[in-house]
Amino acid sequence: MCGIVGVIKNNGRSVVGDLGNGAHFLQHRGPAYAGLFLFDPVRRRYALERGEGLADDIFKPLGDLHGDLGIAHTRYKTFGSGGTINAQPFFDAFLGLSLAHNGHITNVKQIDAELGKRGQALAANCDAEPLLRVLALWIEHYRKADPLAPEKEIFFQAVAEIQKRVTGAYSAVAVTPSGLYAFRDPHGFRPMVRGSRVRGDETTVMIASETLALEQNGFTVDEEVPRGGALFIGRDMEMDERVLVEKDARPCAFELIYFADVESKMMGDPIRTFRWRAGRALALHLMETAPEIANEIDLVVPIPHSPIPGAEAFAQKLEKELNGGAVQIQYATPISKYRYGGRIFMEETQEARDEAAMLDFRVDTISVKDKNIFIVDDSIVRGTNAGRIVRAFRAAGAKSIWFGTLWPMVIDSCFQGINTPTQSELIGARFARDVDAVQTELGLDRLFYLPIEVFQELVIKGAPACMACTTGQRAVKFEHAGTVLPPV
Repeated sequence: MCGIVGVIKNNGRSVVGDLGNGAHFLQHRGPAYAGLFLFDPVRRRYALERGEGLADDIFKPLGDLHGDLGIAHTRYKTFGSGGTINAQPFFDAFLGLSLAHNGHITNVKQIDAELGKRGQALAANCDAEPLLRVLALWIEHYRKADPLAPEKEIFFQAVAEIQKRVTGAYSAVAVTPSGLYAFRDPHGFRPMVRGSRVRGDETTVMIASETLALEQNGFTVDEEVPRGGALFIGRDMEMDERVLVEKDARPCAFELIYFADVESKMMGDPIRTFRWRAGRALALHLMETAPEIANEIDLVVPIPHSPIPGAEAFAQKLEKELNGGAVQIQYATPISKYRYGGRIFMEETQEARDEAAMLDFRVDTISVKDKNIFIVDDSIVRGTNAGRIVRAFRAAGAKSIWFGTLWPMVIDSCFQGINTPTQSELIGARFARDVDAVQTELGLDRLFYLPIEVFQELVIKGAPACMACTTGQRAVKFEHAGTVLPPV
């Protein structure tokens, strides 16, 4: 999972500030690495800066850079190894083309093999580079076929080939000296929105992974870049958007519960609304399956920070359902998360996740001692976080510990941009979907997952979405049936 930003201005002023501010509000999507690429038309040069750490740390020293067109990226590693060499954006000096993406390309090995037959080797171990290479080769192909064709037309043709031949999830921004480009895979797995801002004679357009990056920087959210779509914005602010290869919509539903910032909007609604719906649905599920537990809850506790809106809705709905509100449900946050800690799910190794979990959370013993606690979390993926929290509550003297998730059981690996590469890492898969076994492993008195059908009906209200990690039903193939690269 990553965050991407693209910015262009009409008056030659620098976009560095907007790129940095946009990346700042996408750091939750990728706190490991950050980078930017700028075109400076006045000095006729470019700048490429990448490094390890938060966007704020990488971009602060870059205030003296200039460029009226650029892209930025925040990286959470889902493919390949760490290291600055794998940080984005990537750059093709021959074409003057730079690209950054969010997602996961599933036929990288196929692309690498085809490049190898041409005597070309990938320099990095990141799937953004193969995406750039494929785009560059198709651009060269169509440019040779029609040297007089406008650059944007060549770009649209090349992207159409990518959308037919590159499998997986990708929302991408790219720049050439002539303008800013953006495109999404045909299923629209990963989010991407466009916004604009007018200040006097200055018009600025920003493309970003989430609406938060736009709205917090004074941009009006114009529209979502369509799935299978491609967008071009020239230096004269000419805009051309086309849908090239469109397939069934499959936006990632896990974005709604975990990844996206609560203040962003996706699939037509605020993220907060989806988490509220999930919390209310979890309360109804509990009342239906274990009303005796509902009546015994002393304290509803959210795990900071993603599930907080859902936990609030859970407590309120439960209180309403219990004898018309006659039973009062106490809601509190006796567990605190160190504000400068990372997101444990995003740590690269299990050892790192275990260490982060030990350091990240603290429990107020006085608040939970001798209490029946119902913990609400967004999800249980590997069980690292949940296990540590349960042990902390036991040590604090909790009487009973019940646990509910706003997301169904994760039983399958994700190949659309989430870091769950093997089923052996997933606690639900390790115990063959046996809720009781997971419950025992985590040391819980009772465990409740929000059922898939309940999530689909009450949370996303029947909207099409990707839930492959909970259903095992994937919408994409791992490889293209034919060749990916153009003929030599």
